[in-house]
Amino acid sequence: MLGAAGLLKGYKATSHWLTLDTLSGLGAEPVAEWVVVDRNRVTGAGVTAGIDFGLTLAAKLKDEKYAKTVQLMMEYDPQPPFPKDGTPKTADADNAKMLRAMTAPFNTKLDAAIKRLAK
Repeated sequence: MLGAAGLLKGYKATSHWLTLDTLSGLGAEPVAEWVVVDRNRVTGAGVTAGIDFGLTLAAKLKDEKYAKTVQLMMEYDPQPPFPKDGTPKTADADNAKMLRAMTAPFNTKLDAAIKRLAK
């Protein structure tokens, strides 16, 4: 949404790894991290990164102690059942390939939308 509104031009930003490369088409500099803070822009990657994104914002808007208290209230202590399969860097290559194939139609539509926005 920020990119479509032109608010990421010249900023470092992140997104889900399957759409990270599309940020370039929106004028952003893609960064493969969970949460990216660049000046007054904050972006997050993927669904579970949303929790990290929210905690980062809480720390920026209030303070770190408050954000840590929110994290404790949520009992946010991630222990995924498949720790190596949450990122394409360490996941089984066949699983990453299958996911790329499953999301190819979405990414094609996303690329077309970005091209329309660039006009």
